[in-house]
Order: sequence, then C-alpha cells, then structure tokens
Amino acid sequence: MTTSAMILGALPIALAGGPGAESRAPIGWVIVGGLSFGTLLTLFVIPTAYTLLARRGRATGTEAYEPSPAPGAEGRAPIGWVIVGGLSFGRR
Repeated sequence: MTTSAMILGALPIALAGGPGAESRAPIGWVIVGGLSFGTLLTLFVIPTAYTLLARRGRATGTEAYEPSPAPGAEGRAPIGWVIVGGLSFGRR
C-alpha cells in the first residue's frame, strides 16, 4: 500500500506539463519505474527464485543448514527471543 501510494503520488510529476515540466518529468518517471520494478521483484521474482532453489535443494538431497544447539542449551530460549520478549512485554 505504501508503494502504490508513492507511485500514485509521483504520477503527477511524471505526467505534468507546463513550465519546468521538462526538468521534473524525468525524476517522476524514475520514481514510478523504480518503485514498480522493485515491487515486482519483491512480490514475484524473489519468491519464485527462492522456491526454485528450495526445490533444487530437496531434489539433490541437500537440506538447509540447521546448526546444532550449543552444549547445555537444551530447553533454553534463544537469546533473541529473550531480548524481543523483554522489550515487547516489559512496557505497560
């Protein structure tokens, strides 16, 4: 939604006419094109590439790397969860 709002907000700059429009239109098109391209990559290309690589890994028998827990760390929460939990639940 943020990207679409930014694209719609930059369209008047890209399509504007009148005095000074020759200097503002190119930057408007760069904004519209760049945001559109980035959104397409984010929504379609990157997930597709990730899915293809995951399928390839399953087909060859190589699974994702999963590190073993540190000795004596069984049953303990990872430190990241402790920090996030402390920050989010500590405020009232």
